[in-house]
Amino acid sequence: MRLTLFLSFLIFGCSKNPEFEPPLARVETSVLYEEDLLRILDHKATDEKIFDQIENWVTEEVLLKEALKAGFLKDEQLQKQRDLFYKKLIISSFLESALSKNIEIKNEDVLNYYNTSKGLFYREHDEVFVHHFFNKEIEQARSIKQELLKTNNKKRTEELKKIFTVESKFVKKGFSIDEIDKSLFKNNKIGVIGPIRSNQGFHVFDIIKRYKKGTKIGLESSYDEIYQRLLKNKKAKQQKIFIDSLKSKTNIFINSKYMKEKNEK
Repeated sequence: MRLTLFLSFLIFGCSKNPEFEPPLARVETSVLYEEDLLRILDHKATDEKIFDQIENWVTEEVLLKEALKAGFLKDEQLQKQRDLFYKKLIISSFLESALSKNIEIKNEDVLNYYNTSKGLFYREHDEVFVHHFFNKEIEQARSIKQELLKTNNKKRTEELKKIFTVESKFVKKGFSIDEIDKSLFKNNKIGVIGPIRSNQGFHVFDIIKRYKKGTKIGLESSYDEIYQRLLKNKKAKQQKIFIDSLKSKTNIFINSKYMKEKNEK
């Protein structure tokens, strides 16, 4: 179930009038609507993330209202911090935009980095690649498991992805809640496990492949990480050149006293 479908059910399924759109949450006069949540979350967000985001919004609104009542909006020190943060945010966004225009990372660059840095791309933990299904209802979770256990598993998985919340991802040992971690890594089998209960609901995992600690990470799995590393390195090299270029075109004055002190250091 994708985010839009879930929200449509949440909103219209609870309303007798389909033209009326009740809020997802309200804190006094502050209201959270579907479109607000869609701007924050990915359209493939899980139910768990949706519920967490709504709860976080409620918590923040409650705290904000109390802070305003206490007069923090007029606090001069906070206003200075706000202005300083906004200034840095503008500068950072400008640099990101300006530097990104002239940077190109080619596939050959990524491949060359991977081939010359092989020692970096080994797993530090046991891992599994899974299709992770989540549902609030135990019966729905059991139905998902039954469907996955039927023949033609690949086709079944694609069909289920269109109906239920699912994530295809790598999971590292020791990085999930205890119930899930123990179930995923208690043996070396692949296949369907669950439903596993958590505070949010029920989880079903279809384990596709296992990877042992110390095994090599393939280029496909490392591509995004390498790309970001190369991008960061190129931006760092270009930033000084770019800033010096801007300074050379700008009328700048620095008191000679401070220039002298700078040169002495």
